[in-house]
Amino acid sequence: MDERARVIVVGAGVIGCSVAFHLARMGETDVVVLEREPVPGSGSTSKANGGIRAQFTTDVNVAMSLLSMELLDEVEDEVGEPPIYRKAGYLFLTDDPEKLAAMERAAAFQRERGVSVEVLDATGVRRLAPYVAGERLAGGTFGARDGFVDPGGLCSFYLSAASRLGVRFRYRAEVTGVVRGAADEWIVTTAEGRASAPFLVNACGAWAGRLAAFAGVDLPVVPVRRHLFLTGPLPELPRVIPMTIDADTGVLVRREGDRVLVAFSNPDEPAGFVEAMDPSFVELFAEPLERRFPSIAAAGIDFRRSWAGLYEVTPDHHAVLGDVPGSPGFLLANGFSGHGVMHAPAAGRCLAERIVRGRAESVDVSALAFDRFAKGELVHETMVL
Repeated sequence: MDERARVIVVGAGVIGCSVAFHLARMGETDVVVLEREPVPGSGSTSKANGGIRAQFTTDVNVAMSLLSMELLDEVEDEVGEPPIYRKAGYLFLTDDPEKLAAMERAAAFQRERGVSVEVLDATGVRRLAPYVAGERLAGGTFGARDGFVDPGGLCSFYLSAASRLGVRFRYRAEVTGVVRGAADEWIVTTAEGRASAPFLVNACGAWAGRLAAFAGVDLPVVPVRRHLFLTGPLPELPRVIPMTIDADTGVLVRREGDRVLVAFSNPDEPAGFVEAMDPSFVELFAEPLERRFPSIAAAGIDFRRSWAGLYEVTPDHHAVLGDVPGSPGFLLANGFSGHGVMHAPAAGRCLAERIVRGRAESVDVSALAFDRFAKGELVHETMVL
C-alpha cells in the first residue's frame, strides 16, 4: 500500500468514520482511512455506552450536542428501522436541594440556547421513572430529546456511506511512523506501506497520544478504563426508560434489550491501557445502586454480558478539536472523555468544514483548541457525569 490522498484519517472508530463521511458529503472524497484492526469500530466505539444529551453548562458542549442531534435526525431519515438514535430522554437525579437549585440554573442556561429541558420535583421524577427510590429525593432535570445512540450502528452507517462516495478504508494498517515531507505533506508509514497527504487527522481514541508523538506533538490524552455491566432480565420494567443518572453518586442506568445497562465512574481509576473487566468493581456501586434503583439491583449483574473499555481523557475532560500550531495540516479529534459517540457527528462535520472550507462553521470550537492547555484556558463543565 503506497498511495496519495488529500486527507489521511487514522482510526476507523465512530469519530474517524464521521470525519470521512462528512468530508465525502462535502465533496472531498480523496480520503484514506487507516485502521490497525481487521474490522472498523472494534476499539472504544464497540464498548461505548452511547449516551447523548444537551444538558451541559458550557456553550461549546451544548452547541456540539445540538448539532449532533440535528445530524442524527438526518441519519435516522436515511436509515429508518431499527433506530440508531433512541430519544428515550436523559434524567438527572439528586437528593441535595442545593444541587437541584444548581440544576435549575443549568436548565435556564440550556433553555436560552434552545435545549428542551424540564425541572422536576420528587413527585414528577417518580411519575416519569417509577423505578427510582429515595425518601430524600429532591428532584431532577429531564431532557426529552436526549437519549442514546447505537455506536456500532452509527459507525457502520458512516463507513458504508463514505465508502459508496469513494473513501478508501485500509485495515490491519497500524501506523509505525509519521514524518513531515518536503512537499508539505504528511507521510504515514504502516505495516502495509506508506500513505501521504497534506492533511492528517488523528482519530485514534485512547491511542491518540501515540500517533501525536510520532508527529512530534505532546498531546495530553490518556486512556482510562470504564466499566459497563448488564443486569439479569427485567421484563417487568418498561421497555423504554430514560438514561437515568444519580448525580449524587454517578450511577447511570438505561435499558439494553430486556436488561438494564449499569455504568459507574471510579474517580480513582488510574490511567493505563487496561481493558479487562474487573468483577470486583461492582462493589464500588452496589450500595448506591441498591439505594436508588432497588428493583434494578435485585436483578443482579450478569458478568458474562458485562465489559470494560477505554475513555480518552484530557486534563479538563473535554475534546481537542482542530489544528496543532506549528504542525500545519495535522488535525486532532481526540480526548472526548466519554462524549465521543455523543459528539461524533458534530466533530466530524466541524473537522470536514475546517479541511474543505478553511474553518469550522457549524460550531465555534475555539474553546476546544489544542493550545488551551499551554494557555491555561481549560473548559469548566459542571455536568460532566
